[in-house]
Amino acid sequence: MGGTIAEAPAGARVMDRLVAGRLIDWAVGSRADEATEERFRRLIDEVAAALAGPDPSPIERLLAETAALGWFALRVHETHSVGGSTSAAGLTLARAERGQRRIDRANRRLSSTLRTPATVRRLAVPAVQLDLARQQLNVAGSRGDRIE
Repeated sequence: MGGTIAEAPAGARVMDRLVAGRLIDWAVGSRADEATEERFRRLIDEVAAALAGPDPSPIERLLAETAALGWFALRVHETHSVGGSTSAAGLTLARAERGQRRIDRANRRLSSTLRTPATVRRLAVPAVQLDLARQQLNVAGSRGDRIE
């Protein structure tokens, strides 16, 4: 199951870990323990691996990591919104609208990020050319061109 943050190139791994760490800190707040933080890290890695699919290209792996972080951020925004609405002080209309705008923006970012791998995969489909007169099949793909 390739494609986890730990397997990304060094530069991407540092930034992804930083973003994941900040999101996790924001999600759990001051009551965090190491087990909870590790559970969230594993969850982000599992979502990224599922989105990347089997044998992802480097760009697919990077997009899957970005989508997993976006998915987690959306869930954190939703959790904070629900948490504010169930607090003893309640939720003012202005705060509720601000929270909903944050959720909407996070959802748009996630949707955009999820569309990008589909485009990359569609563009990576090999081009096939059949020459019936010479009985030749030419296949050009993104993972190396070959002629058969």
